[in-house]
Amino acid sequence: MKNILISSLGAKPEIIEETLGLFNYNEQMDYYCSLENVSAMRSKLSHVDEMWLISTDQEHTTKGLSAEESFLKIKKDCEPYDVKFRIFVLKGVQDIVSEKSARQFHDLLLRIVLFAHNCVSGGNLYLSLACGRKTMSTDMQDAAYCFGCDQLVHVLGDNVQSAQPILLGKVSRNEILNMETPLFKNEEYLLCDPQIDFLEKIERKKQEANYFFTSYYLNEKETRSNFHILYTLPPSKIRQLKEDKLGVDKKKKSAELNWLRQLPKTDLHCHLGGVLWPKDIVSVARDNEYYDNVTASSIPEYKEWRENVLPTINVEMAQLKDFCKSTALKLGVPKNNILSPYIRQLVVSGDDALLPFIYGGLCDESKFCGIGIEKYEQLGDAQGSSLLDSLNTICFTLDRFLDKCIKENVKYVEIRCSPLNYVKSSGVPADKIVLQICDILQRKREKIHTSLIFIVSRHRDDTTTEYVELVKQLKGNLIFEEFFRGFDLAGNEGVKSPEELRKSFLEIMKECYNITIHAGEDQPVDNIWQAVYHLNAERIGHGLTLEDNEDLLSKFLQRGIGIEMCPSSNYQIVGFKDNYYPKETGGLKQYPLKKYLEKELLVSINTDDPGISLTDMTHELHKAARMTEGGLSKWDILQLLCNGFRTAFYPYEKKKELIRIAENSLGELIKKGLL
Repeated sequence: MKNILISSLGAKPEIIEETLGLFNYNEQMDYYCSLENVSAMRSKLSHVDEMWLISTDQEHTTKGLSAEESFLKIKKDCEPYDVKFRIFVLKGVQDIVSEKSARQFHDLLLRIVLFAHNCVSGGNLYLSLACGRKTMSTDMQDAAYCFGCDQLVHVLGDNVQSAQPILLGKVSRNEILNMETPLFKNEEYLLCDPQIDFLEKIERKKQEANYFFTSYYLNEKETRSNFHILYTLPPSKIRQLKEDKLGVDKKKKSAELNWLRQLPKTDLHCHLGGVLWPKDIVSVARDNEYYDNVTASSIPEYKEWRENVLPTINVEMAQLKDFCKSTALKLGVPKNNILSPYIRQLVVSGDDALLPFIYGGLCDESKFCGIGIEKYEQLGDAQGSSLLDSLNTICFTLDRFLDKCIKENVKYVEIRCSPLNYVKSSGVPADKIVLQICDILQRKREKIHTSLIFIVSRHRDDTTTEYVELVKQLKGNLIFEEFFRGFDLAGNEGVKSPEELRKSFLEIMKECYNITIHAGEDQPVDNIWQAVYHLNAERIGHGLTLEDNEDLLSKFLQRGIGIEMCPSSNYQIVGFKDNYYPKETGGLKQYPLKKYLEKELLVSINTDDPGISLTDMTHELHKAARMTEGGLSKWDILQLLCNGFRTAFYPYEKKKELIRIAENSLGELIKKGLL
């Protein structure tokens, strides 16, 4: 067993010494002693036993050295590194000056890299891009992608003083290229006859691979493709992605979550009023203490209430919303001036006190199931419009939520909000609140792509008109137009049907805004039909009862209508089977996600109210697998993510950029061997 490092030999042989110095440390020749990250790099590398060089049969370079002279100089200069050298010289080809000579060098390099795999005998093979012409570096990279290597390395900089090593990662072998290993004589300085037949065989196999994937794609009868980059994987990898199931074995939960966390994600269905976890609510309440003090200094009645009345009050979660609303109205203050001090009072004994106050017996996940929409919405009364009643609270909430999304590798999120609900008691104009939200989205845009959607409530007849007027008021504002995408119809489906709202939605349709409708969560499939045919919905929130109408389901497929499923809230509100709780949920119905995937509908996974459901996008994907009989395959998960990117309410050109970001991210995971 031995470790081999391969590099081409260019006109600057000193780069070979710099590259070898990254692997075989010698304190007398450490080029990188001033670089803090090199120690961490070396921990990922092994001592090199042999260094192989590949060169043209150059006579004399600009420095006056032939290939043989350069080789002897390198050997002498690198003696302290304790490494054996070999050089493979392309006989009779003095330089790469034509397509023919370029292909001959490419052929030799490919043969040597495959030969080296046979020689390491369980050791490590390292390939360097640092030396030689650009075509040589390209050839080395191609060899890595053909036959794999344990680390692809590069060294940047024009001289020893500026040398900066980079590890480009492990590259997996392309299983399509199953070639017979070439053989070379065991000589230190070996002249190799130029040829191109090995290169031609590889090119033919690559072409056959393209045909194979086209055939594979058709044979699988997939009319809706997954991410394009996945079809560059070897067939064995694709089979493995389709066979590996998540959400079945509790012992694998941690590893599965770690894998899911690294995938690029979208969240298309998320309400700003429900993003705060209990610990976040406590943070907001404490942050608001300064503003509560300012209010108390100007309103004596509020000061008196806070100091003398509040300590005597004990309100249950079920009465919290009405308590905040009535007290705020009586004292003439925003609702968050009531809610924040009450929360601070609740958690005097510790931050954990808020969790049982909100959830009670529902802290047990197996019992937080099938509680109904009204009880679920009540769990959000410790936040929502009662808390988001000031600019500083809105900013705090949105900023913290986006940071969480970034941590979970969410590349794009659509924020649904009700700015008109946030101004009722605070007196801050709605347009100012919207622009403040857009400002935060703009500040985060280097790390996450975002869009803004206004929520129209089923509970009020006038909200559609009010939001249309708000949009008209903000139209022409560049920052608003950068982020605003459209409207969402939300609220209890039983209050008003889509058909009853058609007239009020006509103004929205005239402006060609995007429309998504909450439908089929806990109501019959007819609500979904009305959302599609009366309100021209481009996406449906939840759509759990769509499976009850096969004709409508087919229409979704034909029109490309997206379905925004939210596993945790669907489980908590409606109730479905969960593989982790077979005893508790065994009598419940099966989640329709798998059927939608099999029908190739554009179904995506989303969080809904992540703070209320105590979830995030990584856990939502895992919950989706747990709620599917037999679990979801990794391929299914990737398809769900792909659907999310494709159905995003994003301008066409921006969406293409967004999908490229996702594809590039998956490409990096492929290089790391995670896909």
